[in-house]
Amino acid sequence: MWSWSLLQPVGLCSRRFSQLATRGCSNYWIMSNCNKKRHVSFHSFSSSTNALDNNQGASVPQPAFNRAPERRADSIWLSEVFSTSALIIPFLGSKSLVKSGEPVLLPSKNLPKGERLKSACIKQPIFLGLRETSNEPLFAVEVSSVCREHLSSELWPEGCEWVDLRSYASELKSNDAGLLAYARGLVEWHMRNRFCSCCGGEMEFKEGGHSLQCSSRECGSSIYPRLDPAVIVLVTCGEYLLLGRQSRWKPGRYSLLAGFVEVGETFETAAAREIQEESGIKVKLDGLRYIASQPWPFPQSLMVGFMAEAEEKQLSFPKFVDDVVPVGNEGLRVLMENTKLPTIAVDTKELEDARWIHRSYLKAVLQNQPLNGNRPFSVPGSHAVANFLMQWWISYQKNTEWGGDEVSSVEIDEGVFKYILIRVSDGKGNQKLVVRGNKRMSYHADIFNHTTDKLRALKLQVEVLGGGRIDHHVTERVILVYGFSQAYGQANHAVTVALLKQWFPFHTISFDWDGY
Repeated sequence: MWSWSLLQPVGLCSRRFSQLATRGCSNYWIMSNCNKKRHVSFHSFSSSTNALDNNQGASVPQPAFNRAPERRADSIWLSEVFSTSALIIPFLGSKSLVKSGEPVLLPSKNLPKGERLKSACIKQPIFLGLRETSNEPLFAVEVSSVCREHLSSELWPEGCEWVDLRSYASELKSNDAGLLAYARGLVEWHMRNRFCSCCGGEMEFKEGGHSLQCSSRECGSSIYPRLDPAVIVLVTCGEYLLLGRQSRWKPGRYSLLAGFVEVGETFETAAAREIQEESGIKVKLDGLRYIASQPWPFPQSLMVGFMAEAEEKQLSFPKFVDDVVPVGNEGLRVLMENTKLPTIAVDTKELEDARWIHRSYLKAVLQNQPLNGNRPFSVPGSHAVANFLMQWWISYQKNTEWGGDEVSSVEIDEGVFKYILIRVSDGKGNQKLVVRGNKRMSYHADIFNHTTDKLRALKLQVEVLGGGRIDHHVTERVILVYGFSQAYGQANHAVTVALLKQWFPFHTISFDWDGY
């Protein structure tokens, strides 16, 4: 990796950095007031008043059922509708029954009745509520001990399969996933609370399955479904986001950092503690903001989503070659942003790895664009609140959109090839720096002309800031930037490296001023 000590002296660099310093790692995007509801696949969740109001694509409908809590204590009504007009959602332990991407809802009238129901080992059905459209009562039934001979042949449709909701949720419509998550949470609560935690007595079914009471007259204690709150945090530093992975996840899977709230903690202090414990990154407590929450019935969590700003490194102004290889404020911003990223110190008991991932790279992942780098990389699917928070973050646009927003900062080849550093602008104050390298082109001028033709079609102005060579070893994930261009002079390799790091977060990238 390059370091500031490798850079050459410059004159007025410190003053120019200080002009930019206030932008640092603080998010330059400001959240506006908004009272809109935000939703994820399992259940609705509401945003805080500090929510972006231009994020229209991530909202999905609430589960289409009415919980009807007023019916839970009406045992006569519950018994009657279960015998005649209800639909059941069956569970085999914690697995759900689905067919062709939809949950299977079975008519309760096909189940055994009375003593035959008990002999079939079907546990007492849990009342979930009423379907929004038809008002049909919905019940969850755990059927792991059921024998097929106790059930009508029509009960198990052909082509059904038992699936784990956690891995299958992304295949379901959001309404269906929400209903199954609610039902699974209650089923698992019953499975885990068969006996009284005070005296060991058997627990009795109450309020349609929404409470349990100890059968012992001496005890008689009641319990209700409980949630284990956990925080999940979107930690940013400028245009970078902190992501981590656990070793048990599939290769390349990364997500936001999360953890359970401990006794005596607020959500905010839990968020700050978990981030520092797992990654060594300190966040600004006064910058923590609630964004959204989501039920997570695996088995009984509530994920509470926050955003936080990392405490950036203290930047000592470097010796810099801007007088020799000018890059302007945009180049200085790119350099400063990369240099102020806090160093990650992973707790290997919690995480296998953690990385700073650039907004552009994450956006490409979420939009299923092809990536370079010879390494699998993925994030949780649309059913997870982590995905919603990431989508929410990348959806923000600056006050003005311009043609350069759609221009990738980096397009390079494999192997050894020439490259150029280019400034792209629109003449209205908008600009960005881009790196282009192509092993099929023998001259820096060829790369420039090829790039210019494409960018000018977008009505963008193009200025070359120098060139050099890149040695890109894909398999080893190593990139070396060096050399100069006879046609355009030497590019600022430090800026080039900072741009490459945005798109190759798993590479070791360095530069050398020497060489050709």
